[in-house]
Amino acid sequence: MFHSIKRFQIGRSGWTLWLLIGVLCVGCQTSPQRKEEALSHMRLGDSLLQEGKPTQALGELLKATELDPDDPQIRNVLGVVYLEKGMPVQAVEHFQKALSLDPKYVEVRNNLGIAYLRSGKIQEAIRELNLAVESPVYTTPQFAYYNLGQAYLALQDYEKARVNYLESLKLSPQYSLGYFGLGLTWKATENWEQAAEAFKKTIEYAPRFPPGHFELGEVLVRLNENALARLAFQEVIQLAPDSEQARKAKEKLRELK
Repeated sequence: MFHSIKRFQIGRSGWTLWLLIGVLCVGCQTSPQRKEEALSHMRLGDSLLQEGKPTQALGELLKATELDPDDPQIRNVLGVVYLEKGMPVQAVEHFQKALSLDPKYVEVRNNLGIAYLRSGKIQEAIRELNLAVESPVYTTPQFAYYNLGQAYLALQDYEKARVNYLESLKLSPQYSLGYFGLGLTWKATENWEQAAEAFKKTIEYAPRFPPGHFELGEVLVRLNENALARLAFQEVIQLAPDSEQARKAKEKLRELK
């Protein structure tokens, strides 16, 4: 999700992006009228993105970039749109441009880290995310810590992943995705009881998050708590009946019969 006074969930991964929308002095030669028109297109694109219309949002952001190519905010939002459309390579390009225009725009480093993650460039992602959490002016480092956990999880370095998820939870004790990531590390290392506790915390703070229920169900099967596992899989089907995860949950229910 990114923050433009409000919050928006990016895709299915739950990775978190934050964007501050305000008038920045970009020091370019674009006229004040073109700047204001560009910001209007950006705000409209932001709204369309939050409505789940990334293609329409992209059109507005491209207009905004054409009007004012040197506004780092516009480049950042355009990168977010490309991420939502599953185009991380293009997202990287615009996040990098935003940082070249404003090297102190630290929120973009978290976004760039996510784009690198989705491009399979894990080490580059770790570099950018570490720069984000090390910045004294970054106001939401818990999200970058979570994304660092995701990077180390992709590398199957479960200990480092766990450390970063725990850091995110120290900063935001009700951060459901932090518990979810933590649960995945415990599950990967077959620590079933710890995994179950983490996934229970996930759905405590995000009761309508189907992956939390699904992962809890799988772990409960490992703990021979089949009755509770059935309830977890049934919750997935109820929350997202047409999803791929619901299909898998139905398969799990058949196996439990």
